[in-house]
Amino acid sequence: MKISLEQLGRMKERRRQQTPRRSLTGGGLRWLQPVLLVLGVLFSVTFVADMYNLSHGGMTSMKLLSVPEEIQRLERDMLHGPRYTATSGLFSIVRPTGWKVLTGEDIAPYDVTLASPNGVNISLSATPVNYDDLPTLFTAMSKREKEFGVQADIQTLYFHGSPAARREVRMMRSQAVVIDFVTNRVAHQIFCIIPLESLEQYRPVLMKLVDTYQPRVTTKR
Repeated sequence: MKISLEQLGRMKERRRQQTPRRSLTGGGLRWLQPVLLVLGVLFSVTFVADMYNLSHGGMTSMKLLSVPEEIQRLERDMLHGPRYTATSGLFSIVRPTGWKVLTGEDIAPYDVTLASPNGVNISLSATPVNYDDLPTLFTAMSKREKEFGVQADIQTLYFHGSPAARREVRMMRSQAVVIDFVTNRVAHQIFCIIPLESLEQYRPVLMKLVDTYQPRVTTKR
């Protein structure tokens, strides 16, 4: 039986209200790993609501700026801020000031999640694969969509010179933007989530932050 995105969102919201919040360091996401390992649309739909809720739990120790203040700081960071480089050496991105850097098995299959105190998250992964073309990636996405009865519009674009696929999913309280591309036999995924109440304010600057993502050709030894 196919479940609509609206029904799925309602199920997630009911579960959120009935269960206590868990931090990213508490192992609460391990049960999701088999689902997230596929490069398809399914995890984009099921993971987005939980990531939004988790971004609001366990972040209270971080200094909370107003949305306009944080956007101004993000603009400055993209000009002069330090970069986060994955331990694999497969990618780097500007690291926003004041954002929490989450790594380890609890965010797998992602390599890192950069989390704003205001509920914005960017999760990044780079996985070696045995192909180097977007059509093969499209085939994998289409197969998973058919298996799970989920249909999403896929937009093609170029990201840093490589063909890429972009998908967007709107849930009850958040919007997800997912970019997938393959280069040098490494599949990259950039997973962004933005609360709906600040979507219009954050989206332009967040896309600029995404543009600072740089894939690496070789891994560290």
